[in-house]
Amino acid sequence: MPQSKRNLYIIAAVSLLLIFVVIYSLFIFQKQQKQIKVNDTPAEIKQITDVDMSKRPFITLTPTANGSEIIISIENMQEFENIEYELTYLADNPQIPNEKIERGATGTDINTKDEKYKKSILLGTASKGAASPDRGITDGKLTLHLFKGAIEYQSESKWQLLQVGLTTKEIISDDGNFVIKLPPFTKDYYAILADTVGIPPKGEFDVNKVQLPVYGVFSTAPKFPKKGSLSIKTDKQDPKLFVYNHQDSIWGNQDATREGDTLTSQIEFFSTFVVVSSK
Repeated sequence: MPQSKRNLYIIAAVSLLLIFVVIYSLFIFQKQQKQIKVNDTPAEIKQITDVDMSKRPFITLTPTANGSEIIISIENMQEFENIEYELTYLADNPQIPNEKIERGATGTDINTKDEKYKKSILLGTASKGAASPDRGITDGKLTLHLFKGAIEYQSESKWQLLQVGLTTKEIISDDGNFVIKLPPFTKDYYAILADTVGIPPKGEFDVNKVQLPVYGVFSTAPKFPKKGSLSIKTDKQDPKLFVYNHQDSIWGNQDATREGDTLTSQIEFFSTFVVVSSK
């Protein structure tokens, strides 16, 4: 074989070997880089119960007067670097009678350094400026994703949208442990019963002795025409009842009587109701 041809083969073989080495090196390098990235940022998921009660966000869900929107408000967020939420519910399918479909909205625009986050969520669809509200809303759920460092804390709570006053005279939690019997109203108002996750700010009691869940009833309804009755089942020792008036943002120490495992009281406003053990 001529020397020139032999040299050409040698050069070609060396070039292929170099290409192979370069490709192999890049593959191994990228793989190692990915492994290092994963190992340097471990993700851990915990539940909201792992967060001290005083550091959990306080959530309110207030329906508008016509019930077509929910105003979500989040306070006491400073413990977390980022918060995201999903508010979902079931509604009547406008296309198929007697069938439910899942609706909802998500929120990722929360600045946890703010004193309060507030946003309106449409319960329905909108097209060209015209809103079509959902009907037959049931099974409301609020899911929170709260991030701090490499840890994600999760919270999932239920909410109920009700028409109260004329249509409904009672508000009852799913577990039956929280009941409000309403006086007669001259018209219906929309109200939401929900777990507030945290507690309103500046309560003058030991947060570690608070009974969970903490229930809030949110509405644009005014002061009751007559007093209604509240009953909450409790296993707390010597329980005290505190109420937080949403419209005035003030706390009150509510007179209450215990009969067996039930705490009862007369109320005049929809509020957040907090049962606290005094021992």
